[in-house]
Amino acid sequence: MIRETGTGAGPMALFGGTFDPVHYGHLRCADEVRQTLGLKTLYLLPAGNPPHRGLPQATAKQRLEMLQLACQEFPSLKIDDRETRRDGPSYMVDTLQEMRASHGDQPILLLVGQDAANLLHTWYQWERLFELANLVILTRPGSHSQYTPEVAEQVQSRSVQSVHELLKSTAGSVFNLQVESIDVSASKIKDYFRSDQDPGPMLPTAILEYIRQNRLYLTV
Repeated sequence: MIRETGTGAGPMALFGGTFDPVHYGHLRCADEVRQTLGLKTLYLLPAGNPPHRGLPQATAKQRLEMLQLACQEFPSLKIDDRETRRDGPSYMVDTLQEMRASHGDQPILLLVGQDAANLLHTWYQWERLFELANLVILTRPGSHSQYTPEVAEQVQSRSVQSVHELLKSTAGSVFNLQVESIDVSASKIKDYFRSDQDPGPMLPTAILEYIRQNRLYLTV
């Protein structure tokens, strides 16, 4: 069940989330970023106990099993399950510190959506993120940066303008990357299941069947 990140010399890219459930909005975005950055592999990092939202409805085991099904359709996406195995809140700084200790000077790329980046000042020890990884901020048409002055200063001073510059950095760079907008969300999918409707094209068929077999997301 455990899928650990590799220890090769190339960049290591991480896309975190609760994945409750994982859907095409996550998967197609992650694979688009992987291709744009020229990476062989990108790692999906499911949160165990997310500090900024309520506990996921599906268990960690169920979310990992859904991710495994998703990766059959997207074989260049892999899973790192360390946060689901760690007790306490899933602080990203702890995860990156653990990865940095085992991966030396290997570049680490942390993918962060613009909405999440706008709240970076609320993350635990957010300033240390720049010591441990490069941030790839994913923007979509219509999304806007709304940083606090402290975060804006860090983002602007560390901004790089090309993938080449980004991949040269072990940590500390910030790169804005526009991605395709896909109108899919976990909350919308849950609404479909609660109303006994078919969310069909929003997520892989294997995950749709898994959710039905396990009777997930039938209650709020």
